[in-house]
Amino acid sequence: MTWWAVFAPLVRALTGGRAAACSPRRSEGAFAFEADWAHLLMRLAITSNALRDIVETNSLHPHFHYRHYTRPKKGGGRREITEPDAKLKQLQQEILTRYLAREVPHPAALAYLKGHSTAHHVWAHAGAEIVITADVEDFFPRTSAGRIEDWWRTRSDSDLARLLTRLTTYRGGLPQGAPTSPALSNLVNHELDVRLTLRAEAAGAHYTRYCDDLAFSWPHGFRAPSDFEPGVRATLHEFGYALHPEKGWRAYRRRDEPEITGLILTRHGRIRLPDKLRRTMQNLARSDDPRDAQRLEGYRGYEAMVTKRPRRKLSSAPRRPQADRPQPPVPVSRPVRDSDTGEEDIPF
Repeated sequence: MTWWAVFAPLVRALTGGRAAACSPRRSEGAFAFEADWAHLLMRLAITSNALRDIVETNSLHPHFHYRHYTRPKKGGGRREITEPDAKLKQLQQEILTRYLAREVPHPAALAYLKGHSTAHHVWAHAGAEIVITADVEDFFPRTSAGRIEDWWRTRSDSDLARLLTRLTTYRGGLPQGAPTSPALSNLVNHELDVRLTLRAEAAGAHYTRYCDDLAFSWPHGFRAPSDFEPGVRATLHEFGYALHPEKGWRAYRRRDEPEITGLILTRHGRIRLPDKLRRTMQNLARSDDPRDAQRLEGYRGYEAMVTKRPRRKLSSAPRRPQADRPQPPVPVSRPVRDSDTGEEDIPF
């Protein structure tokens, strides 16, 4: 653990969270990171002083911009997407490749991992007698830039940490539309997952998290203690989060067959698709349109994938834990899709 990880909360409390913004401008000499990024800036036709400007002014303007739009949520309503411009997105992809690709999140964090889907989150609670789901409100925007910078400072020098924070955050949080946001949302919440795992284990429960969807489950003969919900809410509050006011906390018994991240956990300890999706498949099966036949094939493939219990993978090499030191550039093992914005889409 570095000195910054220890003293960052105190520094931010004394500066009102503006420690980085108050850093003095550097009028002479080059930042250490400038030589490393020079070739990439040239390739992207970005002015050589762009990164220096970002660090010194604490702003992406006028070099990079975001656009805002909404798209439908699976459960109704609209989700706001904040998408970086093309050049900023390429820089973020480079950050993903150099710094984030080989970082390992907590085992309870199951979103945005190669070979994983929402089914892994649901299967983890198959056969449980009691299941509680909790939905974090505005998960990406509430993952604060201050926490992101604290995380970067454990892996890089101060100047680079400020730069990487400005390039990966927007309006004080993670932008839901940037390719770096999914990975950072997992990594920066490692301590949160540790705390919630320990709280769950102390209560005899199992815990997993899929982005902003939390799940806790108990076997037969156990139940959630009376102080469990207040304890979870208090822990989330410490990290800047709050549960959704309407769907934030729901408790189910096995017979209820709850819907978790778009899948039904049956009383028999299996997974099936929701009735609405099954009816859609039935309608497609009765259609003579070749396009509907292709859609049906995709749905059937999705059903086959999520209803099969995932195998436990045994790694042939030890997984590298998060380290308290700067990470060298590494090849990307699985770039996060640009569409990774907090919900798992059916892959067709």
